[in-house]
Amino acid sequence: MKSGNGQRGSALIVSLLILIVMTLLGLSAMGGSGMQEKMAGNNRDLTLAFQAAEAALRNGETYYENTVVSLGSAFNGSNAGLYPEGSNPDIFAAATWTNARVYGDVIDGVAAQPRYIIELIGEIGEQNNDLNIQGYGESSGIGSMTGVRVTARGVGGTNNTVVYLQSNYANRN
Repeated sequence: MKSGNGQRGSALIVSLLILIVMTLLGLSAMGGSGMQEKMAGNNRDLTLAFQAAEAALRNGETYYENTVVSLGSAFNGSNAGLYPEGSNPDIFAAATWTNARVYGDVIDGVAAQPRYIIELIGEIGEQNNDLNIQGYGESSGIGSMTGVRVTARGVGGTNNTVVYLQSNYANRN
């Protein structure tokens, strides 16, 4: 009697191939979840930087509204973070943010506390019943105003994530 029925280990080869394919699928799934975790962390970092910049922007507007009494003495070049009309500071230069005003509170989880600068735009007013700030206008009927540009810089959980926000802000003379 002959032993065996002509099989030469094909079941072993097929099962090893299936095992290799399943291992590759498992490794791919692990790599995908790792990538998703990195993306979620980056999104959290960006959101943290945005919220820090938004807080500093509102703090700058409040500072201008409640603290600046005399434009001449405030924007004469001697006050940190306050720039006179036409100075055009480079918001991407490190020196600009070294001399900027620091946000008035503490934000946890950020690599650096947010900062802001205020640039004097000057007197803006109605021309043909439009309030114009650098080409943007709407009918207002409120008279002459003094405008500033507030620029805020927020940093996320690492120094690599930075968000810049700007707003034009005005109050009545």
